[in-house]
Amino acid sequence: MVILKLLVRVMICLLLISTISGCSQGWSVGGVVITPQDTVANTVFIEIMGADSVMHYYHGKVYTKSNWCWLHHQFEDVSHE
Repeated sequence: MVILKLLVRVMICLLLISTISGCSQGWSVGGVVITPQDTVANTVFIEIMGADSVMHYYHGKVYTKSNWCWLHHQFEDVSHE
C-alpha cells in the first residue's frame, strides 16, 4: 500500500512538472526545439526515389555523372528529366 501511494505521488509530481514547464509535443534537444529546417539542413544522405520507385541514398551532392549509392553499394548514373 505504501508503494502504491508513493507511485501516485510521483506520477502527480511528474504531471505537474510537465504542465508547469510548458512541455510541448514537439521534439527538442537540450531545450532547443527541432524544426523541419534543422532536420533537412544537416542530413548525411540525400534520398532520391527513382522512376521505378526504388530508393537511392547518396552522400553530399548529387551529380549528373556517377554517384555512389550507399544503399546498393554501387556507382549509379543520375539524370534529371
